[in-house]
Amino acid sequence: MNKKQFFQIPLFIITCMSVIFFYISINLSLDCQGECNFSIAKGENLKSISNRLKNEKFISSSILFQFYVKMKGEEKNIKAGDYPFTEHITIANITEIITDGKLAQNHNSFLILEGETMLEIEENLKEKELINESSSLKNWKIEDFLEKKYLDIFSKTSLDVLLEGYLFPDSYNLPQGLEEKEILSIFVDNFVAKIENDLFFQIKEQKRSFYEILIMASLLEKEVQEETDKRMVADILWRRLDTNFPLQIDATICYAEFQSFKKCSLTRELFTLDSPYNTYLYKGLPPTPINNPGIESMKAALSPLANDYWYYMTDRDTGKTIFSETFEEHLESRGKYL
Repeated sequence: MNKKQFFQIPLFIITCMSVIFFYISINLSLDCQGECNFSIAKGENLKSISNRLKNEKFISSSILFQFYVKMKGEEKNIKAGDYPFTEHITIANITEIITDGKLAQNHNSFLILEGETMLEIEENLKEKELINESSSLKNWKIEDFLEKKYLDIFSKTSLDVLLEGYLFPDSYNLPQGLEEKEILSIFVDNFVAKIENDLFFQIKEQKRSFYEILIMASLLEKEVQEETDKRMVADILWRRLDTNFPLQIDATICYAEFQSFKKCSLTRELFTLDSPYNTYLYKGLPPTPINNPGIESMKAALSPLANDYWYYMTDRDTGKTIFSETFEEHLESRGKYL
């Protein structure tokens, strides 16, 4: 046996093991608890779908799910709707179900996507005729919903604030005929349950207030896509706050002007907008969350990843986050990636 053949044998074994592992992983059956329903919104992208499937424990790996869907060439064939899953589900059969679309139902479900604003949620509720056209979610404050569910976590937080940030991104079963407050109670109750179950003790250990963490999570939700990048940006933004450095976040200007990211179109003039949400003109956090963040962004705000960077930007072509230690490096990146 020559040297080349000697090295080919372990390579062949590793390849075979990888193929076997991949096959087992996509066919690994997970048992869902209770009602095994999953909703996909019109226009929702693969990353959002895969993250929600992972968060709701329908799959074990969002990355593997994305890879499998792309490998099958089915990314553009995913169909919106409500899907009832069987008790034993796998990555392979979920992919088949949501791209075939035959099991899709579309009746009582309502989906709040991570990063949607209160105004966007309001418009979606009106489109589904779940609330009146004259309704406004700005008529409600968080204190209207926490009478019986008051937690220590809210003790240092003003309850005299709007619902922005408290409408938890998830899929909901909302039959026609519910009162406006009943619908919002469902959203807020879910928010409280998620915080209580997943983040309560972690938040209590922070030197920051709960509302500061919620605001930071909403910024991360719009600033970066990947979990590790969110944690790195969280470290940058917390350091900027601690050193009285302006946050300089474009998304806060969008929120100040439009309260909706679907309608946002930034111009040079908007960067001079006199608003407490303009984090170029005003230092510190904006006065409220700028959207309703998901658990991943909340965890990133709570667990920043230490680094030496002070600047970051997003490559428009790839979505990759580009980090820089100095302003000069940041300017070079802007010239290269924008």
